[in-house]
Amino acid sequence: MSRAKSKMGIFYDEQVTTKMEDLEWINRFIKSLEHGDVDIVLSLLSEDVMLVSDGGGKVTSFKHPIQSRNYVARILASAFESIKPYYQENLQFEVAPVNGEMGILLRSKDETVATIFVELRDGKLTRVYIVRNPDKLKRV
Repeated sequence: MSRAKSKMGIFYDEQVTTKMEDLEWINRFIKSLEHGDVDIVLSLLSEDVMLVSDGGGKVTSFKHPIQSRNYVARILASAFESIKPYYQENLQFEVAPVNGEMGILLRSKDETVATIFVELRDGKLTRVYIVRNPDKLKRV
């Protein structure tokens, strides 16, 4: 995760965590993803939002960080819908601590499909890190 954080301009002395009091915000974010609502997702993003994904070369991911607010909103809103058929509609979100940070787990039955870490500042999503690398998800 350190390599992805450095791509996002986050350094080790800068702790990025989502606090439990942000749970209401996270639940609103999850609901907007579940419904594929681009407008709500867009309203939750900061102007300088950045998305980084890690597929480990084993699953599809973006090679470079995405920094367009509109593009990030469309990606996030459509991603859940596009993978649902592959998992036979058995996808669900779960909020849980992962590596000392609040994470959003995307699960299908007992399998973790992705882990999403978010950074919030002033009530807006500024950073999104999506882990899809199956090797990293085995321990989650």
